[in-house]
Amino acid sequence: MATATAPARARAEARPLQTPGAPAPRRTTPAPSRPTPSAAPRRALVLCFTLVVGSLLSVVAADAYLTQGQVRLTRLQEQLNTDLGRHRDLELEVAQRSSPSKVVGEARHHGLVAPDHVSDLPQASVSDTSATTTAPAPGATSDQATTGP
Repeated sequence: MATATAPARARAEARPLQTPGAPAPRRTTPAPSRPTPSAAPRRALVLCFTLVVGSLLSVVAADAYLTQGQVRLTRLQEQLNTDLGRHRDLELEVAQRSSPSKVVGEARHHGLVAPDHVSDLPQASVSDTSATTTAPAPGATSDQATTGP
């Protein structure tokens, strides 16, 4: 049965002969070419390879950026340690120059003499000064309010 239908199909698909008065047969556009079954895995392989290479390059770039930051941080820490050492040296120098024995020695060198008697001034409290000041009476000037009655 299959052999009997095959020649008939082949004859039906055969082109009819063109007659001089008949219109030209329509040309059909070729069907878009589909990728062969072996091309699809090849494209996926290329895509995967591209993604792997791209991710490796991004990791290398991030590592280089991180290393550059670490080098800068190390340089700044060394500068900070140097500056802290200088700061401690200067604090020590200030403490030595401001010691009482050094100040008295420099004063004597410039011709100053120590006093025989030293007296301290009494301390004034804030509450004592605010108690003497009163608010001005209505119609009084500010001079009258501070001097009192």
